[in-house]
This record gives sequence, structure tokens and C-alpha cells, in this order.
Amino acid sequence: MKRIFILVALFILATFVYTISLLQYIYISSLNQVFPRGIILYIAEAFLWLIALIIAVRILLKQTYAYNKSHWIIIILMNPLLGILLYIFFARDFATRKFYKTRPLIASKAFLGLEENTFPKYEEHPYGEIFKYIHETSGRSVYEDDTFVEVLNNGDEFFPRLAHELKLAKDYILMEFYIVKNDNIGRKILDILKNKAQQGVEVRLIYDHFGSNKHLNKNYMNSLKESGVKFLAFDPQSVSMMNSNLNFRNHRKATIIDGHIGFMGGMNLGDEYNHESPKFGFWRDTHILIIGNGVTSIQNVFIKDWYYISNEVLDYKMDKSDEHFPGMFSVLESGPDFENGLIRDVYIKMMFRAKRSIKIVTPYLIIEPEVMSAIKIALKSGVQIQLLVPGLHDYVMVGFATQSYYEQLLTMGVKIYEYRNHFVHSKILIIDDEIGSVGSVNFDPRSFHLNFEVTGVFQNEAISKLVQSFENDLTKSDEIILEKWKKQGLMKRIIQGLFNLFSPIF
Repeated sequence: MKRIFILVALFILATFVYTISLLQYIYISSLNQVFPRGIILYIAEAFLWLIALIIAVRILLKQTYAYNKSHWIIIILMNPLLGILLYIFFARDFATRKFYKTRPLIASKAFLGLEENTFPKYEEHPYGEIFKYIHETSGRSVYEDDTFVEVLNNGDEFFPRLAHELKLAKDYILMEFYIVKNDNIGRKILDILKNKAQQGVEVRLIYDHFGSNKHLNKNYMNSLKESGVKFLAFDPQSVSMMNSNLNFRNHRKATIIDGHIGFMGGMNLGDEYNHESPKFGFWRDTHILIIGNGVTSIQNVFIKDWYYISNEVLDYKMDKSDEHFPGMFSVLESGPDFENGLIRDVYIKMMFRAKRSIKIVTPYLIIEPEVMSAIKIALKSGVQIQLLVPGLHDYVMVGFATQSYYEQLLTMGVKIYEYRNHFVHSKILIIDDEIGSVGSVNFDPRSFHLNFEVTGVFQNEAISKLVQSFENDLTKSDEIILEKWKKQGLMKRIIQGLFNLFSPIF
């Protein structure tokens, strides 16, 4: 299997190089029709280098996050045509203006006032400084003793519970997913939405255009519309013709029912998330069920997203629940409408707080310098760090980029485990087996800076199941041993290094 991955990676690289060479040939050939042949190459190269240098200087002068500035500059100066094209279609610069201009408009809307700015007694709580930081940096409420959280492992637990709660909806259903498919599990959930809409329940659905459009049948979507379901596609292409829709994805996976029940986590609406994929078979993933006042924050994230797409302000009056659920809960969101990587910074804050252990589960691992520094500090403070990643990757290139960090992490003292022969799609952070996060956020810059993400941070009884599930996953995983890893072939190391270099586009 590993040899097949290497061959596929080499084929992709060869195809990439061939395509760029062909573009360069076409570019120079077109100039041959205008200028004397003797100076064609000089003019072509001078023009490309001028554009490349302008872009490189622009990258250096940017005041935004520093992730992989050096990577972009190396790519651009190594091959100007390749670098310019990649930067145009994968860098974030061309679309950020609209996001930052619309954010103040969104923030001024009355619906953000639904969240109370009341402070629990942070100083009396063992993790109070983390929740205080969340509130002060995000504006989201911190919920104390009024929000229930339940961990749902895999599609076996998630989809039956989701279907059950949807059928009980009385007033409204709000859903947003990165991927919505017109397959068995997708139709099962969407058919419930149709039925509820026909019963008079208000149903709204947001799906990401890039993630979902190729999976949806137009006739079926028309039937959804006819039944009364209101749906919108999040389409970043509308932001800028210069920017690929590969960027600024709505990667959130959230459901709100009657303002009192919520779901969020890693699972989309598709058969693979229910172990029905011929390629992946068993699919390891994690979602959480939320009941109580904390659902308010998830709902407000949806309301903001709906407004961003449609300019329509939704107004749902929510009665505060007096149910008692011990513990603390808060919702974190991030995206290009935030100046910095908010979720990343909260994760770093949580890692700094660790006294005994840090457990991380992520399908994609591309480590920013700030995160690497937090890992180093934690290890030097005597904290044990365990990292669980897939043994089978859905994207070969990202798999090699993930593996490019193994040797450095292993040398530092991180224990790395690959989920044996299967894909793990969970996005989890657990600190000291007492506080954790489950959501849509991968440990990579795309999730931290480019995608619209949402995750829940909680300290309550649900952590025990999260920890037990992690320990159980380790029994089904292979630990990566440093001495053995160092013996891998030179070609594999080169491929890992190359994909690490190109990691800004993943």
C-alpha cells in the first residue's frame, strides 16, 4: 500500500511539473509571435521575475499571520510561473477584504446581542482562565452548569440520534454542513427535513458549494425547495473571480433544533461517515450532542452564516433554560473574518495549561511555528503528548505532508499513533483528561485561518467518554517508533519534504 502511495505521489508531481512546463512553453510561444526570437526568452523571464519579486515583497510586508511566508517565497522564487499561479489560486489575499468589510456589519446586528456577557466566577474554576480567554477573545458566552454534552462516536451513534431529534422538532431546524450528499444517509436525513417542513416546521440548510455541489442532484434539491426547506450554498467564488473556491470553505458541521438541542463535530451527511464507503470501510469520527443554554452560541454562528450569504437577519427568541448540568461549556468559531487564528490561539492556551497530558486527534496535521513552540514547551514541562492520525489517508499529498513532521515530533518526545488500516476523521483536543474540544477543526492552518470552523470546549462528565474512546483507539493503532521511522527510504523522505513545502495549498 505504501508503495502505491509513493507511486501516486510521484505521478502527481510529474503531472504537475509537466503542466507547468507546458504553460511556460505556451507563454513563450505566444511571445514569439510578437517579438524577435532573440530576445523572447529574456523578456519572458524578466517579466515573470518582476511579478514574482513584487508578490514576494508583498508577502514579506503583510501584517497577518506568519505561517509559511517562507514557503510561499521559496515556491515563487523557485519557479515564478508555478509560484504566481499557486499564489493567485490558493493564497487568501484576494478575498479577505470583503470578509473584513462585512464582519463589522454582522457584528452590529441585533442577533449577536442574544448572547449574554455575564461572567461566571472564573477564579473559582480550575480552568477558569481558559474560559475567560475564550470569552474575551471571541465574545461568545461561557455557560456554567446549564449545558449538557454527550460524546457520539461514529455514524452508528450520531445518525440515529440526529434522526430521532429531528423528528421531534416542533418549531425550527437549522443545519449547516461542508458536505451534503444525495446518497443513502444523506437522503435519509434530507427526507426527514422535507417531512418536517411539510408539517410546518421552519427548516433551513447551509451547505458548502465546493464540498457538496458535485454530490447533489438538482431534481432532489428542487423537491426539497418545493417541500418548504430553505437552503443556501456557501460559495466563496462570489467573493472574487481571482480566488479559487478551494479557499474559504464553510467547514462547519452543526445542527440546531428548537434552540435547545444542538450537534456539532466532524461528521457530514454522506455514506462514508456511516461506514458505507467501499474505499474506507470503517470510518472513525466524533460528534457531540449539546442540550441547554449553550445551544444559543451554536445557533448564533448559524445566524451569522445565513446573514453573510443572504443578508437576511434571522430572529429566534430563545427562553433561557433552568436545567442544571454540572460543568462549563463554550463555543469557538474561526475563519477569515477573524484577524487571527482564534481557535489556534485557544488551543495553544489550553496546551500551556496542561500539567500531565495532551491528547490530539486530527486527520490532517500541518504544524505552524506557534503550535510547534507550544508542543515543545509542554514537553519540556513534563507533559506527555499523544498524537493520533490516520493510518489510511483520504488525500495522499496531505498524508505525506503529515508524515513530514514525524521525525521532529518523535525526537522531541511526542508519541505518535497511526489508526491501523483505517481513516480517523475526529478532531479532538484533551487536556489532563479533564477539559476538551470536539468540532470541525483540523490541526492545520487551513482550519485555523482559512475555513469557517466551529468547535465546542467543555469541562464536564462527557470528558470521561472522550478519554475512554481515545484510549480504545490507541489499542487499534500502531505506534510510530523513531528508530524504525529513520530507516525509511530516501525517496519517501524527499516526497514528504516536497509536500511539506507545498503545504500552504492543502
